Amino acid sequence: MGRMKRTCISTGFSLIELMIVIALISIVATIAVPTWQKSTANTNLKTAAREMMADLSNAKQQAVGENLDVYQLAFNVTGNNYALSRTDTGVTLWTKPLTSFGSGIVIDSVTFTGAVVNFQKRGTVSLGSVVLRNGPGSTATITATITGRTYVQFTMQ
Repeated sequence: MGRMKRTCISTGFSLIELMIVIALISIVATIAVPTWQKSTANTNLKTAAREMMADLSNAKQQAVGENLDVYQLAFNVTGNNYALSRTDTGVTLWTKPLTSFGSGIVIDSVTFTGAVVNFQKRGTVSLGSVVLRNGPGSTATITATITGRTYVQFTMQ
């Protein structure tokens, strides 16, 4: 009668193979995480800039729609927010902090006279710009022309 041979079939990973895979994942994560964080910060900056542009446009439309010269958008650089108010009643309609768009976004500078945008019933606005900056150093410059047109220019880091 012949002898029976036993064969050993390996069904798992060895400890060495597992450690190599963990090391490779660690290297990839070390490279990818900072890039992902920078991308997230830049996306938040773009969102904040576009929201601010929409608020400028909506305030202009409100002034035109109600045929009133009483709306103004005031930028508070130290408080890192901006607010829409009526000059006839002194009532602040709303205030938006830039922290609602993510941490690290700040109002860097404002070139509007007195840091205020005045909206006229004929659709014109104060001429100027607002610069937003995030943690990685990217900027968004929101500019309003005298005709009430707004546009944004991004400088990404």
